[in-house]
Amino acid sequence: MSTDETPRRRQKGIAKGSAAEHAYRVLRDEIILRLAPGTDLDDALIVQRLKLSRTPVREALARLAGERLVQLLPNRGARVMPMGWNEIREHLEAFDITQRLVTRWAASRRSEAQLAEIERTAARFEACAARHDGGAMIEANWHFHAAIADACGNAMIAHAFKQILTEGLRVDRHAMFHEYFGSDTIYADHIATIREDHRKIVAAIRAQDLDAAERYAGSHAETARRRYTEAISGRIEPRMEIDLNPALETS
Repeated sequence: MSTDETPRRRQKGIAKGSAAEHAYRVLRDEIILRLAPGTDLDDALIVQRLKLSRTPVREALARLAGERLVQLLPNRGARVMPMGWNEIREHLEAFDITQRLVTRWAASRRSEAQLAEIERTAARFEACAARHDGGAMIEANWHFHAAIADACGNAMIAHAFKQILTEGLRVDRHAMFHEYFGSDTIYADHIATIREDHRKIVAAIRAQDLDAAERYAGSHAETARRRYTEAISGRIEPRMEIDLNPALETS
């Protein structure tokens, strides 16, 4: 799932069979990178902007609804799936439990090939973080945790966890994009924590240390919980602050 494709690059020359895929990619990128949960999606405007017929757009919206990124509304079009306090709480609980589970089981059951894939996706995240590419970090982070899920030895649990990861994409930009943080230092510290969490998780899976794998996975979930709580609570950012004690003008 890449964020490299944009409407401008794919507007022309879209093969008939790939129109729905193109609409899906564009809409998914916008949900992940720009649109807030609860934002209305007008399919007529989407059709006009993408220069596609209604059928592929509706197919794309249905696919996104299946991933719980979009909510289809009877006779009212669609909207980005809302995510209020209760949804955030349930998401974080489910993320914490399933992430600890799949990481522990991956440490026990992973093959050498699966370990290599986990290490590859971890390195990809490191590269994206080094160039401060928030969108690429979101995708790389998804693939890192999905690779761990695939190594857990239970396809049903892996599928459930990847669905939880996908639903979290609606708010992941608050954890990966610089503009959502109060300062360069806070952002750099947060990304450094994610990178260190990933390294510890990989090392534990490599060593097949089940307890350490679960412990570091839980710590990583706590990192996400703190960040989402800060973001959703509406912490004031520097550009929003107002000087309530301006200096008196002197004549």
